[in-house]
Amino acid sequence: MRAAFRNTIAAAVAAAIAVSGASVAHADEIELAPLRTNTATLVDSDGDGLPNIWEEEGVVLADGTEIPLPDWGADPNRPDLFLQLNWMASEYDTLGCDTSAVRECSEANRTSYAPSKQGLDDLVDLFENHGISLHIDAGEHYTNIANYSDAHGGETIDYRGIYFDASRQEAFQLIDTIDQLGERANIFRPGVLGDRMRAGSNATGLSLVGDNTFYVANPGGRANEEQVRNTILHEFGHTLGLRHWGAAKYVEDIAEGSPMQDGYHSVMNYNHQFDYFNYSEQPYFADTPHGKVFIPADWDSLEIASPRIGAYAESIGARAEIIEQPEEIVEIEQPAPVEVAEVHEMVELVPAEEIEVAEAEAQPGAVPAEPVKAEVKAEPKVEVQNQVNIAAIIGGIVAALAALGIGGAFLAMR
Repeated sequence: MRAAFRNTIAAAVAAAIAVSGASVAHADEIELAPLRTNTATLVDSDGDGLPNIWEEEGVVLADGTEIPLPDWGADPNRPDLFLQLNWMASEYDTLGCDTSAVRECSEANRTSYAPSKQGLDDLVDLFENHGISLHIDAGEHYTNIANYSDAHGGETIDYRGIYFDASRQEAFQLIDTIDQLGERANIFRPGVLGDRMRAGSNATGLSLVGDNTFYVANPGGRANEEQVRNTILHEFGHTLGLRHWGAAKYVEDIAEGSPMQDGYHSVMNYNHQFDYFNYSEQPYFADTPHGKVFIPADWDSLEIASPRIGAYAESIGARAEIIEQPEEIVEIEQPAPVEVAEVHEMVELVPAEEIEVAEAEAQPGAVPAEPVKAEVKAEPKVEVQNQVNIAAIIGGIVAALAALGIGGAFLAMR
C-alpha cells in the first residue's frame, strides 16, 4: 500500500491552491518535480507518512540532520503531525523604531502576528482528542515537543504589508516555503502568519491542498486570537486533504466559488470558519452538479501521509541528549552533643507550659505557620549519696542548659 502510494506520487504531484476568506480564486494545478524516495517499502503502521523504524529508532536525514523522533514523542502506533510556525515581526520592530526615530515610526503597525499560546494549546488538544499527536515548533514562543532543543519556528520574517510577490505564481512561493526547510520537510509542515496576501485582499489564507504548507493572513492585524487560531486550523486542514465542502477526493465535482453547504459543520466551511473550532464529526449529503453525494466526516478522511513526509533518509538511528536532573539532597547539620555532669542533688525545672514562645506572624498571602511549641524534659530526681559542692553542681547545670538554649530557674533542695 505504502509502496503503491509512493510510486504514484513520485512521478508527479498535483497541488491545488485553496484560498480562504472574502475573495476566492479559481484553483490551479501545479506539476511538481518528482520526489526522491528510499522509504517506499518501509512499514508505516499508523499511516502518518513516518516509517515505523524512524519513530522507533530516529533518523538521520540526507543533509546530516538528526531527528530523534522517539525522544520527541513520536509513536509508530499513533499518527504524528509535526508543524513549524513562523510569522512576521511588526512593522514597528522591523523599522527598528525602538532604537531610532524614523519618520515612518509614528504610523508604524505594531501588530504582533504571533499566534496565542492558548490557541496553540487548543490545536494540540483538539488533535489529541481525535487520536492524533500534533507537535508544534513555534520557536521560543511555544513548543510542546519533548526534548526539543533546536527550534526553527517563531518570529523570523520581516514585516511586509503584502506577503506574496505579484510577479510570481503564489503556489510556487508556497513551495519555496517548503524548500526553505531543506531535508526537514521530511518531518515538518511549515505554516506562515503575516499581513495581507496581496494588495487590497481581505482573504485570510492560502494553502496547497494535500501538500505541506499554508499561509495565514491577518489583514491590518484586525483578527482576534480565536479567529487566527481557527484560520490556522482551516488552512492546516487544506494540507490534510480537505476543501471547503469536505475531503477533496469526495468533492471533486464542486468548483471553487460554489456556495457553502448547510449540512457541512466544519471549520473548513466559510460560514463556520470563525465560530466552529473543529473539523466535521458527522457525514452529510452535499449538493453537486451530479446530485446528492455522501461526504464522510472530516476526521475520517484526513490525508495525514503527505507525499513529502518520510520520503527520504540517509540512515537510521538518532537520539536526543536527555539530561535528567538529579534529586536535590539537603544536608542538615546536626548540633554537637553537650555533656552534662552527673547530678547528685535533687533539682526541679520550671514546667514547660510556663515558658513563653512567640507565635510567628503570618505574612499576607502566605500559609500561616504552625504555633511553635517548646518542650523541656526535667531530669529525673537523683538521691544524694555523698556530700558535694552544691554551688559547683548548680553552676555546671546552668552552663549546660544555657548551651542548649534552655532557660529556667533552679531550686536546690537542702
